[in-house]
Amino acid sequence: MSASSSIIHRYPTLTTLSSESLTVIHTSTITTVDSSTPHLVLLLPTTRFLHTKARLSNPTMATTLFTDLPTEILEAIFLHLDPRSLISASQTSKLIKQLTADSPILWRHLCQTQFRTWHSRHNIATKVAGPLSDVDWRALYMEKTKIEARTRALLDHVVSTQHKRIQCINEIADFGYDAKEALLRQLECPDDAEDVLARRYYANAVLERIHREIAINIWKDLSESKDVPIEKALGAYDVFARIGEDVDTNVIGEELDALANGVLHEYADFADLSPRMKASTLATYLRDHGFKGVPDRSYRALGNSFIGLVLSSESHHSLPLISAAIYCALARRVGLDARPCACGPHVYTLVYAPPNYNLDGQYKPTSTTVRDYMYLDPFRSSTEVQRADLQRTLREMDVPGAAQEYFLSDTTTTEMVLRTARNIMTSVQTIRQTEAGMRGIQASWLNAYPDMDNAFYGTIWSMLILGHADHASNISNGTTRRRQYLPYLLDHFQTHFPWDVTLLEQYVIPMFYDQPEGQRLLQFVQSMHQVDAMRKPIVMRDDKAANVKFKVGQLFQHKRYSYEGVVTGWDVSCDAGEEWIQNMSVDRLPGGRNQAFYHVL
Repeated sequence: MSASSSIIHRYPTLTTLSSESLTVIHTSTITTVDSSTPHLVLLLPTTRFLHTKARLSNPTMATTLFTDLPTEILEAIFLHLDPRSLISASQTSKLIKQLTADSPILWRHLCQTQFRTWHSRHNIATKVAGPLSDVDWRALYMEKTKIEARTRALLDHVVSTQHKRIQCINEIADFGYDAKEALLRQLECPDDAEDVLARRYYANAVLERIHREIAINIWKDLSESKDVPIEKALGAYDVFARIGEDVDTNVIGEELDALANGVLHEYADFADLSPRMKASTLATYLRDHGFKGVPDRSYRALGNSFIGLVLSSESHHSLPLISAAIYCALARRVGLDARPCACGPHVYTLVYAPPNYNLDGQYKPTSTTVRDYMYLDPFRSSTEVQRADLQRTLREMDVPGAAQEYFLSDTTTTEMVLRTARNIMTSVQTIRQTEAGMRGIQASWLNAYPDMDNAFYGTIWSMLILGHADHASNISNGTTRRRQYLPYLLDHFQTHFPWDVTLLEQYVIPMFYDQPEGQRLLQFVQSMHQVDAMRKPIVMRDDKAANVKFKVGQLFQHKRYSYEGVVTGWDVSCDAGEEWIQNMSVDRLPGGRNQAFYHVL
């Protein structure tokens, strides 16, 4: 029974109220009905709140004022009101003010119903679960409301002018998930809005910027040896490359929780099974629910490396690494110790028995830390994989016997993240090679999801942050590896994500403080901030612009590379820095730097 119907059950003498006998605050209608008892219908047709006479079923009884109703009923009524109506009601009497504007119950309810995404600094789940009096819920609601208003104002500025555009984008990004819902609404602005394309573009750009920093922080925690669950570490790729209300590592966790509950519901005696039976039962459950790897024809599809997409898709197509990661994350939720095992190019799972027990559930006390274990390949089947078969595979790969133990042991979460990066890179390269030489925008490029540039950019960031883990014992090798990734990151940054300049400041420059690259990066970032702070003059066409053939807003198709776009600006000559001109070999072009250069989208 709902809270409101239970209240009516407690007060069965209350009968239907007509609009003549009840005058309250808002223009909507709230109906609370319990068919098993006489019911109460509250009509809210006006903006006035007066003392209200409630007709009772016994006409001989004295009339009762609206404010004489039990506090539980009044609170149930006010829970149906929006914030503006609550504020209006609070101005009518001290009692109503206590039950509305001063009521933490109502403001907590509004925080839970009006907002779905919160910055991690709020620890909103802990606050909701904790004592009501520990949180100023009204202040929290007002803070979120102000952030959303500020987000809209900053986005309006970003859309209307280039002046301080990067600064405004990063100010919104500092709000994190507190700004996410406001940006999602801007993404859904009407098609007939005057600035619809620009508004959707920049709302999307800011959302991506927010998601990227969240993913980067997850990998940074992993690099600092913090305890990061495998599904969260891999789910950071989803967060980095995708946007949407349902894109979040918490959502991935909820989907895995649902699978775990499904296992325990379908196998009521699961807790009583031996570890060996639990392991095979869990693999069977996944395969019965569509987690059967991926057909060869679509093995290199980009989405197969994104754990969030795999969990939410109908097909659940995934690479072996993701299949093993889902199995391990699910096993942890049902009390089974399973870990990934990267045996050569394929990823299996290692399932361990509890200490002092074997896989058949028999008590076998031992003085050593060695535990009984088994191998599984959830990508292919639910049957146990024999260690001898894996050893034979390694011998066929010419892996020396002394090195085989490394491949037969469990793999770190960091290595799983780096392997995923390499898988994503391979998928992107496969798509691009397939379309090499083709003209126009091909269907497979359009349908590549997540976006290829975002996905590739994410792999560079993860390898830059975690790549040193491959050379933990040799710092110079780790630094060399990072230097190799840096040009690729800067190329994507300059081409697609210039508003990531603060991410360079916060996460990349500290990696190279003592290196020559550090000072050059610092100067580059400072120059970007200076240029962003300058008001850009409007350049009108004159005789100097005679060689500018295309106009702002004009659609085009590139003659050599065949991509399509729209002109967003132009320069009568190359206006980029000398370093960029040299890196891009501009002077080798026909006409060199002294010809029109276009800004395109």
